Amino acid sequence: MERKCYISAVDLGSSNVVVAVAERFDDGSLALRGLVSKPLKVGDVVAGQIENIQQVGEAVIAAFEEAGEQANIRITEAYAGVSGEFVRCARHSDYVFVSKPETGVSDQDVKNLFDRMRNLQAPEKEVIMEYIPQHYLIDNKKEVQHPNGSFGNKLSSTFNYVLCAKTPMERIGLAFRRAGVELAEVLPNTLALPEVVLNEDEKEEGVAVVDIGGEVTDVTVYFRKVVRYVASIPMGANAINKDIRALGVPERYVESLKQKYGSAVASRVGEEKVVRVTGRTQRETLDILQRNLATAIESRMLDIIEYVMEELEISGYADRLNYGIVLTGGSANLTDVEDLFRQVTKMEVRVAVPESGLTPESLDQLADPAYATIAGLLVNASARSHKGTAYVALPPKPVVVPEQPVQPEQPVQPEPPKAQPESEKPATSVQEQGATPEPPQQSGSTSVEHPSVTSEEDEIVNEPPVVPDEEEIEEEESPRERALRLKQEEKERRAREKQEEKERRAREKQEEKERRAREKQEQKSDSPGFFGGILGKVEELFRKAEDEEL
Repeated sequence: MERKCYISAVDLGSSNVVVAVAERFDDGSLALRGLVSKPLKVGDVVAGQIENIQQVGEAVIAAFEEAGEQANIRITEAYAGVSGEFVRCARHSDYVFVSKPETGVSDQDVKNLFDRMRNLQAPEKEVIMEYIPQHYLIDNKKEVQHPNGSFGNKLSSTFNYVLCAKTPMERIGLAFRRAGVELAEVLPNTLALPEVVLNEDEKEEGVAVVDIGGEVTDVTVYFRKVVRYVASIPMGANAINKDIRALGVPERYVESLKQKYGSAVASRVGEEKVVRVTGRTQRETLDILQRNLATAIESRMLDIIEYVMEELEISGYADRLNYGIVLTGGSANLTDVEDLFRQVTKMEVRVAVPESGLTPESLDQLADPAYATIAGLLVNASARSHKGTAYVALPPKPVVVPEQPVQPEQPVQPEPPKAQPESEKPATSVQEQGATPEPPQQSGSTSVEHPSVTSEEDEIVNEPPVVPDEEEIEEEESPRERALRLKQEEKERRAREKQEEKERRAREKQEEKERRAREKQEQKSDSPGFFGGILGKVEELFRKAEDEEL
């Protein structure tokens, strides 16, 4: 059987888990074979870090299983992306002396410099994810892009290091182990995503990629085809959702309301436009001014833009971004968000979807800014892995076609014999015993109808097909399905017990109410009443008077 090469990647966001599987061909191109997104509850992942391993683990397991079924493989190894405030960049400069200045800088000199940079120790509780050379200097004077062959005595460089805290990476590994999948490597989203949304001119002339996620906004700065700066801002679309919920909108309607009726520029929305949504109950409705909805979106988006501009200023390349800003991420789909960025930053702005690294058919499936991160992770992982990620090929599922019963051919019923005149009757009407009967004539012959006889074989064939028992056709239950089923049964059992306890208390309350009513009625019947009490007192006075006379 032909051995195929697959790449698997996971984008662990604050609102959902996305797992993608791609097949890599000999020419390096990738074809998407599986794409699954599983929602997460609020608080499961906060600002890029897992906070509830149980909930996240279940979502990761379900996403891996479904993506594997789509690709007809069982995923055993995958790459993961990470972003958050705990991802940062730092710079370090170092140098080496050229071994043979008279012949120029050699490949070994460059390798020695890289080795020194690679051996740099990360701060405590952090790990180095990437190190990227920013520039090369010859004798601290001449800056060159490719140092090989340059003449000089000293080769120095400044490297940009991308660091990440250990705890978030360890929790990602724990979620993978719960799913039975080996974590190949954790990649920074800030470096993976730009590879599929930027073109070479943008990387050369200067551009900033802004990925607006749920709780994190990532910023990556390119200049002269080199990553100059990365940062993660701890604010995203969830801040907008919180403001919309403050208007009284139930949480389950916030996202759809924002995408369908929201706008990032409030002045473009009419003041009298009203959006009606369902309230706390099905019968209750809530009217919201569309202008108020847009105002909530615009105010939070302005905060995000302000943070982005601060990071660009810190990078030192804010005034060198000739191609401006490239927006991506799920919130880049908001109406007028591109125009708001353009108005505030005074830069060129465009919204990007994955445009390179995969086959055209796969790019059509990923033609959404929300899928830019997972597409970038696939391409970046493919460049790092020579053999692809590990997997187990699943056997093709047999297609069971129910056997259709064979219907016996029904005998053609001959037409009833017609009365013939005497002259047309055959000459011999009675055959001698033992003689072979003549075959019926095509025309003018007497047709005799024989009763149809159903053989035992025909009776068996005519019986309806036997439907196998449900237990026989039911597929073997997986451990996860069994756990979910037991959890659902336990939930239903508790609900029944709660309902029974509620009914029991209601009966006891009703019985107590009836008992008190009976006691009150008995007390009323035993008491003499108003007139009875007066007569009793009169009788008592007469008895006293008689006693005094005696």
